Amino acid sequence: MKHAIIAIEDRRFYTNEGYDLRGIGRALWQDIVNRKVVQGGSTITQQFVKNSLAAQEDRTLFVKLREAAMAYHLTRKWSKERILRNYLNTIYFGNGAYGIEAAARTYFGSAHPGCGEDGQPRCAQVLTPGGAALLAGMVASPSGYDPLANREAAGERRALVLQRMLEQGYITPAEQQEALATSLPTSKDIRPPEEDTRYPYFTSWVKQQVVDKL
Repeated sequence: MKHAIIAIEDRRFYTNEGYDLRGIGRALWQDIVNRKVVQGGSTITQQFVKNSLAAQEDRTLFVKLREAAMAYHLTRKWSKERILRNYLNTIYFGNGAYGIEAAARTYFGSAHPGCGEDGQPRCAQVLTPGGAALLAGMVASPSGYDPLANREAAGERRALVLQRMLEQGYITPAEQQEALATSLPTSKDIRPPEEDTRYPYFTSWVKQQVVDKL
């Protein structure tokens, strides 16, 4: 899962200092050309900072530069592994799943019975390259790449992540082909986390509306 998220979100994660000048420059150029903020150019560390500050709507250049500065200082205090772990444990993967373990259980728990229970590996630890690629691809748009609502888009996004993983040496061509041949999870496979409420379907729906809008 670490390889998948790095491959698609921040290929220089382990070598950058919390920000990526190439990414910022590319995003700034696109913003200038389009005369509005259209591209992120954020590293994983910057995304973690953004999520922690809940700064999803205010995407001005000043805010981006502030996030880059904070990301730089965070890399001086935390290890790369701690940043990546906290990032994966807090992001939203759609269908009510917050954090990578919840996501692995939601989308692939049925394929690995007993995972996450006492004495068993965590569900996130037994993800296949194809499963990890699907989840990593969903981070950019949990609803847009939802395998239930947008199956074709989810498949294309998974294929892109697998291609990036191959290019960066995280998987072999054989592993890529095997992952591509694996079916995406269906409604029978996906098990959203249970809501601790008398009206789980309603509260899940409300939560999804809030996430989509904010």
